[in-house]
Amino acid sequence: MDTGLEESMGAICEDVAKQLGFKVEHDVNLGVGNISQVWSRQDHPNLPEMKYAVQILPERGDVNPDVITSSALRSLWTDCDHLIFVVPDNATQKSIQGKVRSFDAIGGFLQLHKYITTITLSELSKGLAQSTRTTMARA
Repeated sequence: MDTGLEESMGAICEDVAKQLGFKVEHDVNLGVGNISQVWSRQDHPNLPEMKYAVQILPERGDVNPDVITSSALRSLWTDCDHLIFVVPDNATQKSIQGKVRSFDAIGGFLQLHKYITTITLSELSKGLAQSTRTTMARA
């Protein structure tokens, strides 16, 4: 695993989160395993705080199904509302999305495709740039 890539991906994710108004916690572990980042924000005082588990995966290519299921369980047990995998490329993104669809085909209580989002680092950064331009144009 390339720790330099993981650190730079983490820094970019943190920048995006902060620009979107999220509070960021690093290396969250409530006894069930490590989550790279947890983003949280409360948009309204009478609504619950929304928490997103952000799992940074610097590995490229095929992702082991155990990584997906263990990350999903960790984020659920950490009381997060959604799990976001941030990956370096489209091939890794497709690998995770395909496995999530196959998990859902088995059936069960939790439909993972509604709980898990997979995004490449470039999509995350590009989406922020577009969001910022739109916000500035409205101001």
